[in-house]
Formats: sequence, C-alpha cells, structure tokens
Amino acid sequence: MNEEINKPKRKFNKKLLMFALPLFAIVLVSAGLLFYAQFSATFTVLPSIGVSECNDVFGDVYEEDVLVGEECIITNDASTERNLLITNDAGEGIDVSYKGTLELNKKDSEWSAIGDPIEIEYTIVGDEFEVTGVQEGYTAIYYKDEVVELGERIANPQPAISIVGTGNLPETDDANWDELANYCDLANGVDNYNQCKGAKIWVVLTTDITGGTLNWANMANYYYELDLIQYNTDGEITLYPGASLTITPVYEIGIGVSGYQEITTTIA
Repeated sequence: MNEEINKPKRKFNKKLLMFALPLFAIVLVSAGLLFYAQFSATFTVLPSIGVSECNDVFGDVYEEDVLVGEECIITNDASTERNLLITNDAGEGIDVSYKGTLELNKKDSEWSAIGDPIEIEYTIVGDEFEVTGVQEGYTAIYYKDEVVELGERIANPQPAISIVGTGNLPETDDANWDELANYCDLANGVDNYNQCKGAKIWVVLTTDITGGTLNWANMANYYYELDLIQYNTDGEITLYPGASLTITPVYEIGIGVSGYQEITTTIA
C-alpha cells in the first residue's frame, strides 16, 4: 500500500527537476550579459528668476502720505519665458502699486530712433493704469496694433486708445501679444527690445487725436516706444528670456491708518 502511494511522488519530483533546469540555464545566461557602455549625467539646477536686494525702510509717516520705495530689478536668466505673480500683504487702508519707467523716442521713416529720448513713468501692477511725465500739449496713448504693415498704417490708422480707465495691457487681441510677435528678434527689423511681446505706449500731439483715431499729421514729432510694456491688476506679468523688469513700489497711506506697519512684497 505504501509503495503505491510513493510512486506518483517520484514522478512529480522528476518533472519538477526537468522544469527547473531551463530556469537555471536562463539565470546563467543572464549573468553573462555584455554591457557595451554606461553613462551618467551631472548638472546643477539654478534659479531662473533673479531679484536684486529690495528692502524699503521708512521712518515716521502720516496719513495720506505717499511713500516711494527703492527700485527692485527682476531678471529672467532662463532660456524660456517665465510667468510671475507680484503680490503684497498690505493691510486695509494702504494701497500698494508698482511703477516702471519707459523711454520713448522720435523715429525716422525707417523707424530708427532719432534725437533725445524722453522718459515716462507707468503702472506695472496696481488698481489703475497711470502714465506720468508727459509734456504739455502731448497725450500718452495705448497704440494697439492689428496685422497691418508699417507702410500701410497711415492709410489704415490703428486705434489710439486712451490710457484713462484702461484695463490690463496689452489687450488680448493686440497683434503685439500674438504668439508670432517677437520684438526681441533683430531679424524683425530695428527692434531688439527687452520684452518680446506687450503693449506700445506712445506720446503724441493731443491735437492729432480725433475720435480715438490718430491722424498721423505730425508723426515726425511723436514719441514712440523703445520697449513693450505690460500692466496687470492682479500682478500677473510675463518675463521673456534674458529680459529684466525694474519695479518701484509706491505706498499710499489712507486716512485712519495708524501704528507700526510692515508690508511684504512677494514675487512668485
């Protein structure tokens, strides 16, 4: 009886041994794989955005004072554009905005800058877009481009939009904000701007604006952009590769504000 029971066990063990032999052979072959090459990569990841040391220290101030802080320089050292968010934690009764400066110049028929430039100040981040430093008899406008060749603009005037009450700049349908726009490219002409895309701010003779249209009557005496700008109420600003942006914080103290105040600006 015991012999009958043990026979199947011996058959099973033989099968198990026969099945295990190929697996053992595979293991031996795998252990003998030939490596032709190996390589590794080493690198250091650097921050794409650089910010100069910016700390504003004021003494005693009063209600309704306007405090102008120090310039803060933001640079994009990466090879691709970066989207920034500029915010602050100011308490109730204190309005904070961030200003920038822009040079404008007269241009010849080839759109090359001529003569001495002028400088205006404009809002980059804040509740309202403002431009200051415009000489008497002139008006600052937002010149919104459509896809019109330079030589055709006199026959096809583009909108001369008032900066008073304007929203975020550039507007989304501005050709200078289009994905194909590139004012950083020398092949584009005489540009090579700091910011590749954005809005054009011009200073033109007030008498040459009629019904929101610039008539180009004295175009040789207009002051044209030497760079493109952005304005955003929420602090959302795009910085292009190699570009820099200088912001100056402005703190407006409202009535009823008192005591020690500390306001932190965050660039994220």
